[in-house]
Amino acid sequence: MIGIIVRSKRDADAIKAMIRIFYYDWDLKIYTLHGSRNIDKALNELENILSEKMFYTILLGREDTKLANELEKSLPPNVVVHIVPRARIRNTRLEHLANEFNIARSKFRLLIKWSEENHTYMFNRSHGIELENYEYNPAYDIFFGLGDKTYEVLSNFLGQKLCKNPLLIRRFSGEHYVYCGKDLVGILNVPDEGFKPYGKLLKKSPIEEININKLLRLNTYALNTFEKISIEFLKNYRDWADTIIVPWSGGKDSTTVLILALNAFPKKKIHVVNVDTGVEFPWTIEYIDKVSGQLGITVYKVYAGIDKAILADGKPMPRHDNRWCTGLKIQAVEKAIEELAQGNTLVITGDRDAESRPRSMRSPCRDKGSNIKTISPIKLWSTAHTQLYLTMKNIPLNPLYLYGFYRIGCYICPALRSLEKFIIVNNKDIYETVNKLSLFKRYIDSS
Repeated sequence: MIGIIVRSKRDADAIKAMIRIFYYDWDLKIYTLHGSRNIDKALNELENILSEKMFYTILLGREDTKLANELEKSLPPNVVVHIVPRARIRNTRLEHLANEFNIARSKFRLLIKWSEENHTYMFNRSHGIELENYEYNPAYDIFFGLGDKTYEVLSNFLGQKLCKNPLLIRRFSGEHYVYCGKDLVGILNVPDEGFKPYGKLLKKSPIEEININKLLRLNTYALNTFEKISIEFLKNYRDWADTIIVPWSGGKDSTTVLILALNAFPKKKIHVVNVDTGVEFPWTIEYIDKVSGQLGITVYKVYAGIDKAILADGKPMPRHDNRWCTGLKIQAVEKAIEELAQGNTLVITGDRDAESRPRSMRSPCRDKGSNIKTISPIKLWSTAHTQLYLTMKNIPLNPLYLYGFYRIGCYICPALRSLEKFIIVNNKDIYETVNKLSLFKRYIDSS
């Protein structure tokens, strides 16, 4: 799925040494420009290397900054250039190289500019202008605040009406930059604990709305490129796999990989697994039923029994420091895999680099026994990519995203942030529904 391109053989040797220590179980391809510093020669070398079936990071040292700047003008969306802050790649300590490779990978999901001409955002390096105070960081993610309800929530916290469908950058410690056009118009802080996010307005929004149809139309090429690479990655296992299993939570990531899997494999080979924790949002249950009908698939449902563990077995409410519920959910998935697995079994997950540091260090393909592999075809996607991809494929988003949720779990999930909890208790439609559920009051009291 990922190739690394450097200028010379000695640089390639340094990259190989770094991979042996930090990315030993990743299937990374290494290429060189055969020492080329001339832009025309470098582009000729790239013609022989680049394929539409992979992502590529071009890692160059500071002394090759001029070459990097020239390359940036003409590369497709599946290639990024990253300058390592040392004169040469081969003079960089291996742990620093590993970190720089991590930063380089983040550019695939974070590369976005504002097009004044088209009045929209574009996943494009050669058109548009940089966003105000924008930077690349492996911990960041980008997403759009879609829908009228999200618009109301964000406007409420920032104290003024924003543009509709703004771009948000999820940064460190719950801090989110909010953009309308190229302008950073506000900062939203979302603590993990409590029920009250808070925001600060920096300037009045210069535009009224980011038009979703235009956003989709002008980013179709980039989205199709990401889709093609992910499908080609899946197809690598088509002959190997006898059984394909897709765990599907009803969230944006697992829905995206479900659509990709249906495009890569015969439907009859695919088993879709949904875990009913016993404490699911009703909207998620309805979403699973609606979209499975739209796709013409049968969902294999298993019960994790988190509600039973609390109500009948006396387990405490899950908390950040005691997420015992995760173990029950994993057990339910593993039990389903055991029941469905026949022959070589491929498990397809929606893991993305942006979710956490541990997930970003996982290989895109992991062996779980001699005949089970777990693969993650959207590792390098952002939330914005998944939002637009599903919209492009005419697959609705889980309705909770349109209320302002960034992530979706159970209605007692300790990983729900203050923003999601605030929406639950302050949105009349949501509150009247979840307030009738058996464990909701106990969750509120314990949060």
